[in-house]
Amino acid sequence: MIFFVDANYGIVPKIFGHNLPTQVKFEFPLAGAKVPGHPMRVGIGAAKFGLKFNFYNNQRKGMYVLLYPQIEFPVPGANAVEKRLAEPGQTLILPLLVQKEFKYLTFVANGIIKQPIHDPARDTTGTLGFGFGRAITRHTAAMAEVRYTSTLDLRRERLLVVNSGFMRRIRDNVVLYANVGRSVFSDESIRHIYAGVGVKFLLAPNAVARKK
Repeated sequence: MIFFVDANYGIVPKIFGHNLPTQVKFEFPLAGAKVPGHPMRVGIGAAKFGLKFNFYNNQRKGMYVLLYPQIEFPVPGANAVEKRLAEPGQTLILPLLVQKEFKYLTFVANGIIKQPIHDPARDTTGTLGFGFGRAITRHTAAMAEVRYTSTLDLRRERLLVVNSGFMRRIRDNVVLYANVGRSVFSDESIRHIYAGVGVKFLLAPNAVARKK
């Protein structure tokens, strides 16, 4: 992956008479793939569209539960499958995230089911992850994560990854983040190193409108 775009927009729909904080999400990567004997192919990889429902929010106890259904698909016209930047068909992704805030750290547990659609060659997989985060200063936080992925029978596509990172608020609406990790165990014979950096921009449409 060369570059990654992740756009989110918060809404608060009323369902059965109750406000349900919801985040609309769309993301896509600019990726590259190299096949031996051929030049590198660069293009848009698989995009994701989803909704993050915060259906349990107890600030007094520091407890949050979020359901995050998404659909992953090759962008039409991008030829991502032909370039080997995306899998054929679509993928239904169903994550459940549980977050608990303690006095000195925040604990997050994340379970994900990925169900391929229109692609019988791929298997359903599951992911289970656990993460810890802690504020170091008013503007800086660090986190660590352990994540395991495999098919549901625990026999194929196995991958265990450890990951760490930090976030730094540069301005009220700008956050810098970075991460580095590696695979501890996988069905492949080689280990992988993961690293990334990014910038998050927080936009408040109401505040922008007031400034105008």
